This record gives sequence, C-alpha cells and structure tokens, in this order.
Amino acid sequence: MKIAYIISMKTGMLPFIYSELIELENNNIDFTLFPTKRGYGLKEPKENWDIYKYNPLLTVIKQPWYLIKNPIKYVSLLFESIFSNSLISFLVSTDIKEKIRDHDKIHCHFGDQKFFIGYYCKKWLDKPLSVTIHAHELYRNNWKMFNNALNETDTIVTISDYNKKILIEKFEIQEKKIVVNKMFVDTDQFKPKNNIIVLIVASFHEKKGHESLFEAIKKAKTKNIELWVVGGTVENYAELDLQKLAKDLGIEEKVCFFGKQNNAALRALYNACDIFCLPSITIKNGEAEGIPVVLMEAMSYAKPVISTKHVGIPELVDKELVDEKNIPALTKAIDKLSKNKKLRNIQGINNRKIVKNKYSKKNIQRLVKLFLK
Repeated sequence: MKIAYIISMKTGMLPFIYSELIELENNNIDFTLFPTKRGYGLKEPKENWDIYKYNPLLTVIKQPWYLIKNPIKYVSLLFESIFSNSLISFLVSTDIKEKIRDHDKIHCHFGDQKFFIGYYCKKWLDKPLSVTIHAHELYRNNWKMFNNALNETDTIVTISDYNKKILIEKFEIQEKKIVVNKMFVDTDQFKPKNNIIVLIVASFHEKKGHESLFEAIKKAKTKNIELWVVGGTVENYAELDLQKLAKDLGIEEKVCFFGKQNNAALRALYNACDIFCLPSITIKNGEAEGIPVVLMEAMSYAKPVISTKHVGIPELVDKELVDEKNIPALTKAIDKLSKNKKLRNIQGINNRKIVKNKYSKKNIQRLVKLFLK
C-alpha cells in the first residue's frame, strides 16, 4: 500500500501530521509527501521520507504537453477550475499526477487547496481519494470547489462528532462516507517529567560558551537533565549552528531551542529553570565578556548559576565557577547542583541577596550624580 499525502509544509510539518506519519511508518504504510508549500519549522520530515518537489515554472511550461497528451480531459478540467476559481490547484495537479500514478490512494490533510489538488488528481487518475477535515475548512472556504471535492471523495475523515454533524447537515454528505478519527498524542512522550532544567540565555556567539555547555550536558551523569537554549545568531559574527551541534553530540532530545525571547516570555523561562549556566570564554581574537547581565537576571530570580572564572564574572558570582573550557569541571558542577535541591535553594537565595545588595537599580544613581555634576 502506497499513499500520496498532499499537505502543506509552509512552516515545516504540523506536529500532529508528523506524529500521524510516524505511526503510519511504524505500521508499514508507505507514503510520499506532496507539499503544496515548503518552508522550515520545528518539525521537519525524516531524512528517509520521500518528498516530491514540484517546480511551479516548469509546471506552467509543460501545460501544452499535458493538453496534447489528453486534450478532452485537460480542457474539461481546465474549464471546471476556471469556473470554480481553482485554477492553481488544477495546474499543480497536472504535474504531481505523474508522480502519484504509481500510488494506490490519495490522502489530503485539510479540506482546502490541498483537497482541491487531490480532487483533480482523482479526476486524472481515478484513484481513491480521502481527506482529513479539521475545522477552518467548514467555516471559510471556496464553497463551490469544496462541495465538488466532497461529492467525489471516497472517504471523509474528520476529527470530531461535531464536525461530522456539520458535514451531514450543512453539506448533505452521506453518513457512510464519514469516519470520525479523533486526534491523538503519544502518551509515552507527553507525560509528566521531573527533569532538571538548565537554562542558557545568550546570543549564538563563540564567547558565550555554548559548545562547552553542550559537551558537559552530554557527559553529565544526571540523566534527567534538559537544556533550554534562548537566543539567536548575531549580525557580523560567525554563525554557530547549535542545532547541528546538539544532533552531532546525540543530545538533540535533551535540548530545547526557544529562539530569541524577551519580557514576559523570558521572565517565565528564568522562573521555570532549576539552574542557569553561562560558561563564557575568551575567544582567539581576544574578545571577552564584561559582566553578563543575564547572570544578574537569573540570580535575581534566586537561581543557582554556573559560570567561568572569566574577566569580571567572579565579581558577581561567588559559587560554582570553573575554568574556561574545562568541560569535566563544568560537568561536575552541573551534576552537583542537579542532584542537590537543598543546595540549589541555598545558592539561589544567596544569589538574590548579592544582586539586591550590589547590582540593583540603585547603581544608576551614581550615573545620575555624574551627569548632574
């Protein structure tokens, strides 16, 4: 059994579609993905999945050939697409139908343009067509084309009994054509965890020490560690591909990338973490840190911090300082705090006192006095 899966991948794969395909693969269902749009996001297809990449320009250029090859059907479907305002769906179908020809069934996720492309492919190939209807398609759509496609579809899958009722009452679909298949989650993955959260907030710059931290996370004896990475690339600096680094080290399942955050979202991350770590280093050209404000912010949240004996950092942090690039010492500090909640609380309370006493807003008064002289 081989399924042609017509989906959108505008921002990568939607998590529930990705999970669905994983389970199909586990059940030995072969498929090819036919994305109408292709972008990148949090979920990306597995490397072994077959993905068809159609070329819009080439599709347009080849239209005369498709007309000559099957003039009666081409003209008939062309006129239907014009009068139903679905010309683009028709044009895409003329191209991907050649690849779909060796598939057994066509399945479309969402009853919008993906569905209309599948409809035209069915018209071309006379293959069984199914669709999964989620929600927005029932409230905002190209109604003429939607009705045409529904009537030609062999099986309509929808995610709730409520949607089924709408399909029957509003669109007059026979009940026997509708299958209610509720969404699912992998309860082995989505379950309460008692992980130790290590947070780093920093631009993706070599001096921030991400590489040392990632190595330490890999070597840590504490297995329930999760690393939260906040930040992004910096203009005019060499780009660090930290996602690739995590994958190369085999810790991608332990690392969560949050991108650039600020204000409320960043404060929530500080509040939720167990340990803050910034293993700063001096890089080859001599560039170094000052005293990173993110350390002060984490300490103000009463969090234990791990850092390095780097420039002015020891002026701020009095516990859990290691030598730059000393991965064994960094690993030992992470394990030490991970295993001792009481110690984390003691250091966190002390850190907040340090910030309140030495690094509060009162420091700005020195600058105010300087300006007023």
